[in-house]
Amino acid sequence: MRDILRCFSIVLPLLAGCASGASRGDLGTLTYRAVDQIVAATPGTSRENPIVVASISDVQSLESSALGNIIADMVRTRLVQDGVATSEIRLRNAVRFRENDGEFLLSRNPHSVLPPRMVTSVVTGTYSASPDRVYISLKLISAIDAHIIAGVDYVIPYDEVGGMMVPRRS
Repeated sequence: MRDILRCFSIVLPLLAGCASGASRGDLGTLTYRAVDQIVAATPGTSRENPIVVASISDVQSLESSALGNIIADMVRTRLVQDGVATSEIRLRNAVRFRENDGEFLLSRNPHSVLPPRMVTSVVTGTYSASPDRVYISLKLISAIDAHIIAGVDYVIPYDEVGGMMVPRRS
């Protein structure tokens, strides 16, 4: 019985922090935690199962921004640190990288967004701002059948990243 109580005393605080959706930390720390959660939820991710990371875009305009690009770069960095094979698609001939737009995998034509051969999954995501917070959603999506494999949402203070976002059109 003591072992069960000890286990609950360790696990419950961790679960409460994950369920809240609002953890403490800066953009880098929270993005790294999000990637760690995605990797932990998908034990099949490894050097043998390459992942592509696309730009993270504003949910309302689907335009890239400094914020979306830095989050995508942080995701790539953390995946490599976690031992996951990650491709830098901006260096591939098959991907068109538009200045100030980033690389995208969102399209109405599914054949135009097929990832490079041998890629098993893609990390993509969106963000949306309220007056005081920015909500970020990352998803690991199967490159084979487009099913969502894992996802993580987190929240950061607007003041920390507001200058990196696409300006709102009035």
